[in-house]
Amino acid sequence: MSNFTRASIFLIFSCFFIFSLRLRAQDSLSLSGAIQTGLANNFDIQIEKLNVEIAENNNTWGAAGRYPTIIFSISQNNNFRDVVNPASFLQGLTISNDIGPSISVNWILFNGFSVSISRERLQKLQELSMGNAQVVVENAIQAIILAYYTTILEAEQLSVLEKVFTLSKDRYEYVKLKGELGSAVTFDILQEQNAYLTDSSNYVTQEVNFRNARRNLNLLMGVDIDTEYGLTNDLDVQTQEYGLEDLYDKMIASNSNLQNQFLNLQILQTETRLAKTELYPQLSLNLGGSYNWARQDLSQADLAFSDPDNPRPPVSQTRTGNYAAGFTLSYLLFDGGRVKRTIENAYTQERVGQLQIDQLKLSLKNELIASYDLYNVRKKLLNISQQNVESGELNLQLAEERYKNGTINSFDYRDIQINYLNAALSNLQAKYNLIDAETELLRLTGGIVQEYENIN
Repeated sequence: MSNFTRASIFLIFSCFFIFSLRLRAQDSLSLSGAIQTGLANNFDIQIEKLNVEIAENNNTWGAAGRYPTIIFSISQNNNFRDVVNPASFLQGLTISNDIGPSISVNWILFNGFSVSISRERLQKLQELSMGNAQVVVENAIQAIILAYYTTILEAEQLSVLEKVFTLSKDRYEYVKLKGELGSAVTFDILQEQNAYLTDSSNYVTQEVNFRNARRNLNLLMGVDIDTEYGLTNDLDVQTQEYGLEDLYDKMIASNSNLQNQFLNLQILQTETRLAKTELYPQLSLNLGGSYNWARQDLSQADLAFSDPDNPRPPVSQTRTGNYAAGFTLSYLLFDGGRVKRTIENAYTQERVGQLQIDQLKLSLKNELIASYDLYNVRKKLLNISQQNVESGELNLQLAEERYKNGTINSFDYRDIQINYLNAALSNLQAKYNLIDAETELLRLTGGIVQEYENIN
């Protein structure tokens, strides 16, 4: 064996040894822990929480228009007037200053019940925002579950490839020893070396796949990408017997997307009721008050007709108060059919909303039936793959003894080894596929959050 080959094999074993030590030193992470971390840190969930806060802030009686509008204002003016006109009784510079605070109150007492309807609409918008957040949470839980089991799948596949890699190494060492003793030809040694290096390459590639899967899980959990841990769950799955009618009833009652569509229809109905409020008269209360203080300085001016015995003071001040109260009753008589068109369009939007519900129901039913059939098919495939891997493992054990006894050649043994590898990898993939199908059923029927709460 060349120095390059020896160095390559040494490097592979060194990487494997370091990787094994790192796995043993990692903290453990359960599926429940991964979901809890994701619910706390996932960026999409945090964004939806903020959207819910916005909807909660908007859901007030003040935003609906129940309370009056009160405006306070204050103005201050300064006027300088220099008169040079022989015909005027007032000559010279006059200075005027005034300040005037005012307050106005406008309170709509009645406008066709739009206040209560608006508050109901705001409440529905808040519920819709919470429903959208629920969808995001469900999608996040599903993504974390699948990413968690994908990481386990890649780790299990890595373990299978390690086993095959170890067998190839032992067989290569065995043939190489026989070659040194003169009982094996160079062709057999090269054949085993090629199988050994191929399995080494597959193992190193699978190690990269495992790290990528772990990084994707970290991304969904909202933690540092390079965080390492040991996964405590496994791919063993308990098969369930589901009834299609029962699943459909749960979907109609609990599917989050469908519930949000129902809320959207209710919001459209409030839009129609709001449009109708313009058919009613509007009564509002108007209150106002103002106070004005003015100062006039004539100390620098001359009065043509001033009385010497009773001179006018050079600086004078005035104060004026104004107060008003009244009601305004308005009723729309004609606007070119604008209100009528708005109401008709609102009714049309309601029909659109109902059609969208019917469309979503049909689409969800199609998804449910497809997912239900896929789950049952994958249960059968899992059972077949389980039997196949058991048979392949037993066959591999028997082949190893026959190969050492010379009953079968290296080609036959390699074929049996590859068959076992394919069977083992297919079995792991079948387990993951069944978990994937069941998770989709839980999401469609609105039970994925409840299922997560039952996870240990």
